[in-house]
Formats: sequence, structure tokens, C-alpha cells
Amino acid sequence: MRHRNASAFTLVELLVVIAIIGILIALLLPAVQQAREAARRMQCSNNLRQIGLACHNYHDTYRTFAPGRLTYDNNGTAVDSSDNPTTIITGFLAMILPFVEQGNLQELYNSNYSMDDPVNQQAANYSVETYLCPSAPGTKRMEIFTGWNMGWGTAVDELDPNLTGIVTDYQGVRGIHVVDASGNYTDANSKAGILSENPTSFKDITDGSSNTIMLYEMAGKPDNWIRGKKTAIDNGNIQFYWYGPWIGNNAVMIWNFSQDGLQRGDDSNNTYYINVNNEAAPYSFHPGVATIMLADGSTRTISETIDRFTFYNLTMKADGNVIGEY
Repeated sequence: MRHRNASAFTLVELLVVIAIIGILIALLLPAVQQAREAARRMQCSNNLRQIGLACHNYHDTYRTFAPGRLTYDNNGTAVDSSDNPTTIITGFLAMILPFVEQGNLQELYNSNYSMDDPVNQQAANYSVETYLCPSAPGTKRMEIFTGWNMGWGTAVDELDPNLTGIVTDYQGVRGIHVVDASGNYTDANSKAGILSENPTSFKDITDGSSNTIMLYEMAGKPDNWIRGKKTAIDNGNIQFYWYGPWIGNNAVMIWNFSQDGLQRGDDSNNTYYINVNNEAAPYSFHPGVATIMLADGSTRTISETIDRFTFYNLTMKADGNVIGEY
């Protein structure tokens, strides 16, 4: 009988097969990651849309949008839960809770006391998924800062570690810091901000609701992200915590930053806004863009390289400027 040798892979053939499999996996992984990011970006856009619809429903109920924040002391009679004088502070995301199917959480939140009062700690540390971008990293919990009740210091060690809240990755436009074409600085443009401290209705948006930003991403808190890198908290400035927890001050006077994101405010070179610094300006973890919601309820992304004057005009509800393609 003839003996037939069984065929087998040589070592070289096995290595070639392993190499081919590795190449195929390497080609597949970016596609999987892109698909996952596309799904996360869609969910982020849907979150903004849900918050925007809640703002619209609030308007339908009260004939005005929720103010971005409320600060009041009941004619000097407001006290905290320990009977100490205090300023009561609350933000629009707390006011629209019934319209994002969070009526039970609104019942838990006691608006007779400020958002930084211990009586509101259970509510403050409740995570509202609609207020969180799925692409944003971080622990999602940060200390609460309120200048009115804590004083307007700068040292981070003044924070009370026992007063914390779950963050929101979405903010409303209250106003904007502007460097104009001549290099002149405006500290707070009053024509901006649907979610200002004064109640605004659709009739006040004379530029048109499809031309005016109401909400936008400002993700990544409690960490300070500058140009894609997590950094020390604004050189230790406590006021980094001013915007962050969903329960509190969550309509932003948008800051202008230097190109490297390290400086803000009154400087003719501080003309950058998008994905530069998440302290108090649009910041997204969707590559190259940030998600916004316009006052008409539509959502879209804007490029981080958008012309700054176009962005100014988009934040302003009544400046009369015509906005082209962006």
C-alpha cells in the first residue's frame, strides 16, 4: 500500500495567515469606532433636541422661556437649611425637569433653597441621562461653586467637598464676550442670549429662531479640557466650577479664548470659541465639531473653525445681521 503524507501548514504559511488576520482587524477597528462615534453623536444630538423641546414646552406653558438662571433672596428673608442668610440660585435645567420626564426629580429638588444647599444634595447628585453626552469622558461629578454664597474668591481649596452635583454637558446661551473687527472688547453683549436672566419669548428673537443658538455642548466637566488635553483646573481658579452641575447656573456668558486656550477675555488676540477650553465656551468630544440647538428646535453641528463673526451672530437674537452658510 502506498503511504500518503498528511498535508500541514508550514510555519511561514501560519505567519502569513496571522498577518492577514491582523491587517483585517486593523482595517475593521476604525470602521467600528467610527460607527460607534456616529451613534454617540446621534444620541448627543437627540439629547439636545429633547432639552430644546422641553424649553419650547415650558414656553407654551408660561408664555416665556425659562430664564437661564434665577438669583433671589426673597427680600432679604431667604435662609439656608441651617437658618443662615443665603442667595437662592437655580438654573433653567432644573426648571424644565417636568418637560424631560423628570417630574419626580423636580419634586425632590426644593426650590425654596439654593442649589448649593445641603437639602438639595440628593437631587444634585441624581444623574439625568438626557443632560449627558455619551462621548464625554470623566467622573461626571464635581464640587458646587456659587459666588453669591461663597464669596468671589479664586482658591480651589475653598470648595466644600461635601457639596457636589452631577454635571451637564449642555448649556444655554446667556451672553457672549466679544472682540470685534477693530480689536475692541465687549464684556457682555446684551443682544445675545435667549436664556438670559430676564425672561425671553419668541417675539424677542427678531433675528429669527432658525438663526439663533439656544443650546450647545460644553462637555468634559469636572475636568478642564484645553485643545484636546486634560489640564490642571484653570490654574487653580475656583470659578472654573461656576458652570457644570445640572442643578445650578447653566446658562453661560460665553468666553472668548486665545488660540492655545490658556487666556480669556480682554485681549485682541482672544478670538477663539469652539473646542478651545471647556471652562465657559462650546466644547465637544465629537472630532472637529460641536453640536448646537437653534431656537426653532433643530439641531446641527458647527465646525470648530467657524468664522468667529458668524458665531457671534448666531448667539445674538436681535443684532439684525444676516447669517450666510456655515
